[in-house]
Amino acid sequence: MIRKHWGEILLIRLSGFKKNDFHTMLFYIYLSRKPLLQRFRERCVQTCSGTEYLIVYQRVRFLYKQFFRYMEKQISSEKTVLEIPRRLVDKRLDVAVFDLLQKKLPTRSLSRGSITRLINERKISLNGRETIPDHLVKLHDTAEVSTQDLFTPAPILEPQEDIDIPILYEDEVIIVINKPEGIQIHPARRGINMKTIAHWIITKYPKLRGIGEDPLRPGIVHRLDRETSGVLVIAKTEASFKSLKELFQKRAIEKTYIALVYGHMEALEGQINKPLIRHSGELKRFAVETQCVPEGAREALTLYRVIARYAEFDLLSVTPKTGRTHQIRVHLASLGNPIVGDKLYTSKSLRRGDKFFSQRQLLHAFRLKFDLFSKKYTFGAPLPPDFQSVLKDIDPVRHQGRDSTFFQSEATGAKGPSSPIKGKAKVISNGVDETSKTVYDSEALKSLLVE
Repeated sequence: MIRKHWGEILLIRLSGFKKNDFHTMLFYIYLSRKPLLQRFRERCVQTCSGTEYLIVYQRVRFLYKQFFRYMEKQISSEKTVLEIPRRLVDKRLDVAVFDLLQKKLPTRSLSRGSITRLINERKISLNGRETIPDHLVKLHDTAEVSTQDLFTPAPILEPQEDIDIPILYEDEVIIVINKPEGIQIHPARRGINMKTIAHWIITKYPKLRGIGEDPLRPGIVHRLDRETSGVLVIAKTEASFKSLKELFQKRAIEKTYIALVYGHMEALEGQINKPLIRHSGELKRFAVETQCVPEGAREALTLYRVIARYAEFDLLSVTPKTGRTHQIRVHLASLGNPIVGDKLYTSKSLRRGDKFFSQRQLLHAFRLKFDLFSKKYTFGAPLPPDFQSVLKDIDPVRHQGRDSTFFQSEATGAKGPSSPIKGKAKVISNGVDETSKTVYDSEALKSLLVE
């Protein structure tokens, strides 16, 4: 009986915990259950006779398994509620949740990227509502986290051999690609097997797996919508990932897009300064706020210039000064000039004609300019064939007495639209941009269409 005493004490300890202890002592035991059972088996062999060993060990093993089945069932149905303290006020939701979970579950290996992914997958809510990772939290806000989702391993990207992505530039720290339209940047958990840029990255560059904050976004520092084509930069090292991320956060990267919009802009150049907020009825949609700025609205500023005018459309050069989701699409739609082919922000009456010349939104990331590690980079991607085809099918015309002299203002020195980069990517290491300026008349516009 003395020899059994140690085993009986262990049985009492294993079965004596309460439900409220799951996130403390039980969690430590749960993570080390196999080593613990192995240690107990070795102790039984040392202290018990053959018969006693079988009785004690088998009993402990049975109760041990039963106990952890019960524990796993409790964990899978649990919700962890986190209240935002004063020190985390006005922090991003993913940052705040990550900070609180690290203190509540110290034995669990968590990453901020995994928290961001769970928020995007609607597995973490704030005050009972679905939201976005960069939502700024307030004092006493409550975030609800499904414990089961925290314990579920992140999906693993598998190589996809049949993805062809044009590479514009590559060196030791970055890769720059010309993203085709119709392909997503990274998968969601439910679409892990779909073909994305992330799959292409780990197929062509296996060593990039693990670069960044999220295993589903290796080296990816910014995004383009699925139907948006153009320049995308990818980090090859952890140092370049952090530096590029910081540049985007500080708005130190100059981005230029080309967009074809319905109708004609009221001004030939201007800015759109309207805060954005998630649409109350549709999670994937955003709306502008102009009268009063509600809680949760984010500052958004977009500059635009008309670079060509058509009978029913304007071709724009667009520079977003902030990097909000759907910013260009929402801002242009708010002026009554939505992007051609945009299914989310264009009325059905305008979209009726899309099927005749465009199956996707005509928005192209045309140029990216930034400084990284004391080196100046400027990259440009030519318009894709489908965009070129649309522009060739609709001819520029005079409108309201204006002629091509406006589009020739670059040549005369007058104030006009800034020049895009033609052709493939170019790297500027000596600090001088040698790109020649482009005259925006009907002939020079054709230069946008060739590589």
